[in-house]
Amino acid sequence: MTQLELTTLIAYLAFTVFFLVAYKLDQISLLGLILTLIASAVLAVLFYVLMAKYWPLF
Repeated sequence: MTQLELTTLIAYLAFTVFFLVAYKLDQISLLGLILTLIASAVLAVLFYVLMAKYWPLF
């Protein structure tokens, strides 16, 4: 696993934990939790694809 993949995975996991804690503390609804997890997954994949394609260091 490259450094880019690892940091993208760690960032996604951090967002997941953050949203799960917000759900457990009743700050967001179940629908909000599902939507934020989907949105963060899409953004993580988009970030990884764009970085891998256009950033010359990776």
